[in-house]
Amino acid sequence: MPAASVAARLGRAWFSILVLVSATLVLVTFLSFAVEGVRPYSTLFFWLGLAGENNVGAWWSGMLLLLASVFALDGFGRRRAEPAERRGWLALSAALLILSFDEIGSLHEYLASEGIAFLAVLAVPLFALTAYAWLQLFRSRKDRRTPGLLLLAFVLLGTVPVQEIIQHSREWPNPIIYGLRGALEEGIELTAILLLVAVTSRNTRSAVERGAGEAFELARHRLLVLAAAAALAPVLVAATFVLPYPGGPADWLASACYLGCALLVVRSLVGPSTAATTPLVVLLVWYLAASCGSTAVKLDWDPVVLGAPVSLRALFVALLLATAVPILRSAGRRASPLLFVGGAAAALVGSMWPQSQLLWCGFPVLVAVLVYAGESAVAAGVPLAADTSSGGVAMAGPAEG
Repeated sequence: MPAASVAARLGRAWFSILVLVSATLVLVTFLSFAVEGVRPYSTLFFWLGLAGENNVGAWWSGMLLLLASVFALDGFGRRRAEPAERRGWLALSAALLILSFDEIGSLHEYLASEGIAFLAVLAVPLFALTAYAWLQLFRSRKDRRTPGLLLLAFVLLGTVPVQEIIQHSREWPNPIIYGLRGALEEGIELTAILLLVAVTSRNTRSAVERGAGEAFELARHRLLVLAAAAALAPVLVAATFVLPYPGGPADWLASACYLGCALLVVRSLVGPSTAATTPLVVLLVWYLAASCGSTAVKLDWDPVVLGAPVSLRALFVALLLATAVPILRSAGRRASPLLFVGGAAAALVGSMWPQSQLLWCGFPVLVAVLVYAGESAVAAGVPLAADTSSGGVAMAGPAEG
């Protein structure tokens, strides 16, 4: 299928898909409360829904916020825009990035457990960034609708803490009523997030229309992103021993790296190339699955197999690494079989130690950062040597022939 056709279909359908999936997750959230205690349905629905932590719903909300952050960064990348507008988009991108981390890293839950006053550590910088962003975008006077829609989105997000207070201030004996309350809260939150995605996506759509590979400013800051990821990795892995939901902080970084890879593939799909794109679509799906699993495959999933506990997270990482070489190479990326197969073998061996929180928070992040380094090198057009016998380089630029 030609790239132009894929780009056209993505351009028409992508937001509708986001809305449809979001609506489905809101329904699943209602069902998770309505059938609470009825196994296995309640367990499955809570894993998929929006009310839990380290599950599919948390990943969805967190990555939508990250997507909006990437779109906002494209507003900063518009060199011809007014300085105030560019500053506004950059500040908004930073605020959305923090919100994305909080959604998966459970930062505000930890701060609240230490005391309500500790929430100021998160609330103050978020308020400062969003207020500054709004004022700068308002001052630019280019589009009055944008500040208005952003204000509406953040007002909707502001109702979520109020609803959480109501939730904890009374008893909810009727599971149907409680499910409706939960669905309403999560639905309002997702509506606000989708509104943020819709508003910020105008920057990226405009960049796509301008052509010349201007979409996704993220691709032009490869070294900065990699340096930030490398610096954050040990801090976030260490934080998993402190925050109330183990794995969350490090999981966010792994999921974010894979989502970044997926967006760089989208950048290729909407670019001027006319090459066949089925392998790129497969690669896109693989990256999205890796991003979701990095959060949703829980750290404490360790069923007993043949009398010994086995880490499902380790098996998931092993599966990713085992399938990486054929998928990456078919999409024109060079991949070292020695490196990926060796990593898969290490994950299989390590699965026998599921209790090692350090290993299974740290190893997936290391893999994700290395994979992002390769995909971002392709996006940046950086030629990398790829000696598949040495195992020294995971991925590089497009394969020849």
